[in-house]
Amino acid sequence: MYDECVVATKDDFEQVRLVAIELVWAISSAYPEYPVVIEKYETIETIRLLDDAFVKLCDMVNDSSVIVRQRACAILGRYRDVKHTFLSQTFSKQVMSNLRRFAHRGPRGKSGRNRGHYSGPSKTSIPTPEGDADVESDEFRLLDSGAAGAFVHGLEDEYQEVRDAAIESITELSIGSTEFAAKAVDFLVDMFNDSSDRVRLCAIRALVAIGDRSLIHLTEEQLSIALSAMKDASHIVREGIYSFLAVSAVAQPEALTKLMAAMKSSLDKYPDDQMPIYRALMALGLSHSDVINTAFVRALLGISEHYLSREARIDDTVYAGNVILLMNTDLPTRRDLALVLPDYVFSHLPYLRDKYRGCFPQDLVRSVPFELEFVRQMLEQPRDDPTIAQLSLDDKRRQISSALANIRNVLGLVCDREELRGGDGVERSWQIEMAALLARRIGEFEQDSTNTIAGTTVVQQADHAVVDYARAIELMLVVQSRAATMLRRQEHVDLASSIMLGLYKIEARSVGLDPSCRLALVYLRLFAHAAWLHAHSMACYDSRLVERMYSEFALRAKRTEQVLRDRSVHPSELVDLVQRQSQQQAKSTNPQPANDQPKLSAESILAFIARFKPLLFSPVGHCQLVSANCSKTVIARRPVEFNHIFPLHLSLTASLTWVAHRSKIVVVVTLPTNEVITLHPPPSTLKPLSPMHWSLEWDEIPVSLPLSSGESTAVGLTIALQHAADMPWSDSFIVKSAMVPDTYKIESYYKAAGNIARRHICIPIAVANLSIGVNPVEFKPPPSSFTRI
Repeated sequence: MYDECVVATKDDFEQVRLVAIELVWAISSAYPEYPVVIEKYETIETIRLLDDAFVKLCDMVNDSSVIVRQRACAILGRYRDVKHTFLSQTFSKQVMSNLRRFAHRGPRGKSGRNRGHYSGPSKTSIPTPEGDADVESDEFRLLDSGAAGAFVHGLEDEYQEVRDAAIESITELSIGSTEFAAKAVDFLVDMFNDSSDRVRLCAIRALVAIGDRSLIHLTEEQLSIALSAMKDASHIVREGIYSFLAVSAVAQPEALTKLMAAMKSSLDKYPDDQMPIYRALMALGLSHSDVINTAFVRALLGISEHYLSREARIDDTVYAGNVILLMNTDLPTRRDLALVLPDYVFSHLPYLRDKYRGCFPQDLVRSVPFELEFVRQMLEQPRDDPTIAQLSLDDKRRQISSALANIRNVLGLVCDREELRGGDGVERSWQIEMAALLARRIGEFEQDSTNTIAGTTVVQQADHAVVDYARAIELMLVVQSRAATMLRRQEHVDLASSIMLGLYKIEARSVGLDPSCRLALVYLRLFAHAAWLHAHSMACYDSRLVERMYSEFALRAKRTEQVLRDRSVHPSELVDLVQRQSQQQAKSTNPQPANDQPKLSAESILAFIARFKPLLFSPVGHCQLVSANCSKTVIARRPVEFNHIFPLHLSLTASLTWVAHRSKIVVVVTLPTNEVITLHPPPSTLKPLSPMHWSLEWDEIPVSLPLSSGESTAVGLTIALQHAADMPWSDSFIVKSAMVPDTYKIESYYKAAGNIARRHICIPIAVANLSIGVNPVEFKPPPSSFTRI
C-alpha cells in the first residue's frame, strides 16, 4: 500500500492527494522501522520507512494547492524520532553532503560528451540563477524528492494558513530534538516581521515553547528584530515578545543595556504593559547573573564613583523595573552588588515588594547588608497573615449567605402567602411593604458581594439567578399594588416590559436550571403579559394587532394551566382565568376557529393580576451563568475612510463561557440612527476552546454609516444570545415596547414577525461602544469608451 500511496500523492486531483498524505502518515506511524530499499545508479541503500515517508511529505510542501500544502505542513509536526540528518535538511534549500552518495559511472573518456582522455574532475556545468550546476558530478541525491528547505518554503508561503501550519509543526518537532530547535530559532525570529498578526503571534508562542525547555541565546541581529517587534500596535503581540525575552539570554552587557533601554521605552509608551514587562525582567535577572556586574549597575542606575547619587523616586516605574532586574539575580551576585548599590535602594525594597507582589524572590532579606537592620526586620515580617485573610473571607461568606437567606425568606412569604382579608387597602399596603423589604435585601446582597476579596469565589452562580428573580418579584409587587390605577399609564407598561425581559435574561443566561425553576419563569411571564395588556392603551394600534395580542394571551394562559396541571399545581387565579375564558367562549354568538381564542375582558385580566401568586424559584444542583469578555474591539484603519455605498468593516474579539450552542450567538450593531442590526457570526469566526466555551474573532463586521465628511459618531457592538420566546409575536412586541412608536405600521410588523429573527429574544451579555471619526471617500467609476468626459 505504501508505494501506491506515494504515487497517489502526485495525482491530478486535490482530494486524492489529501487522502494520500494521510495514508502515508498512517502507514509510516504503524511500521516506522520497516526497511525501504533505495536503488539508484547501481547503489543500494536501506533507510527506515519513517524517514522515507517524512521526506515524501516534505516534498508535498511545494504542492500547487494551498489546502494540500497546509495539510502537509501540519502532518510533519506529528512525526517523532526522525533522524537529525533529515530534520536539518528542512531548513536548507541546498542538499547537504550527508544526503549525497558517490556513483561509479564508468570511464568518462570513452563515452558520453567527454570522449577522449579523462584527466581530473569534470568541468561541464549549466548556468543557473543560484550558480553553475555541475552536471557531470560523481555525487547524486539519495532521495529524488528530498526534504530540502521544506520548512523554509512553508514559512515563505504567500498564504498565512500554510505559514501557521509550518510554525506549529516546527514547534512540535523542536520539543523532541534540541538540535532542530536550535536551527529553528533563527527562522522563527524572522517571522516577527510577517505581515499577519496571527502568524507573528504563532511564531512567538513557538519560541516561548522552545525557550521553556532550553534557554534561547540570541544573537545581535535576533535581538534587534525582537526589540523592533516590541513596538507592535497589538498588546497581545507585545506581551508575547515580553514572554519570549523572558526565556532568552544575551552574552554581552552591551546587549543587555540595549534591551533595558527598549524596556524603558515600552514602559513610557505603553503603561498598561507594566506587569508583563516586570515578569520578563524577573526572568532576565535570573538568567543574566553572570552578565550583570558593577559597571552595568552603575550605568543602569546612574551611580557615580566619585559623587553621592540623588535618591530615586520610589514611584518611578522604570526605577522599579531596574530594581526588580537586579534583585532577581542569584544570591552571590546580589551580595556583590550590595557593595555598589546605594542604601536607598534597600530601604525601598519593603515598599516595592508589597506593591509588586510576586516580582521579588523569597530570600530577598538575605541580599540586604547587615548594617541595615531596620530594613531586614521589615522584610522578615510576613506580607499578609493567612489566618486573618481566611477569617475575613469566612466572615464575608457568612454575610453574603445571610443576605441571600433573607432574600429567600421574603420570596417564600410572597409565594406562600394566603389571601389577605380586610379589603384592597390591606392587600395593597402589604404588597408595598414586601416590595420595599425585598429591595432592601437585594441592596444588602449587592453591597456584600461587591466588597469581596480579589481572587476568591464567594457568590455561587445559582445565587445570582435567585437575586434576579427577586428583582422581578419586586416589580411584580409594585404592579399589584397599583393594579387599580395602572390603566393606560406608560410607567406601568415599562414595568411589565422590564419583568418580561428580566425573566428571559434569567432563563437564557442560566445553564442547568431544573424544570421547576423554568416553570416558575413561564408562569411569571404570563403575569407580565397580563399587566402589559391591562396598562397599555392599544386604541392607537390596528385592530388586528390588538386581537392578536389578546388571543395569544388567552392561548398562553391555557397552555400554562395545562403544564401546571400535569405537575399537580393548581393556582386558583389561573384556574379562574381559564374558566372565565371558557365561559366567554361558550356565550359567544359568533363561534371562532379552533386556533382563535376569544378576547378576555379587562375585569378578568385585572382580577388575575390582583390575585396572582408566583411560584417558588429555588435552583438545585450545578447552575452556571453565561458570560462574555470583549478583549479587542477595533476599527480596521484610523482615520476611517469609506464610501457610504460600501460597508465599513469592524473587528471584534471576545471569549464566551457556558454557551451550549454556537447558533445562539449573535452580534447586535446599534447605529447612530438607533437602527438595530442583528448579525450571525460566520462559523469560521467561532472556535471551540473547551465544552461550552468559545472564542469569537470576527474581523469583518459590516456596518453602513451615512455620515458627512469630518463627522464622528458612536457605534454599539453587543454580543447577545438568541433565546426562543414562549409567544414570539407578542413577547417581541412587549420587550420592544419602549422602542415601538404609537404610529407603528401593522403591515410592517406582520412582515417582521414572520422573520426567524422575530421568533427569538436577544439577550445581551457583553457591550462594546466605539467612537468613530469618519472621512468619507467619493466613489468615481473609471472612465470608459461610453463615458462622456
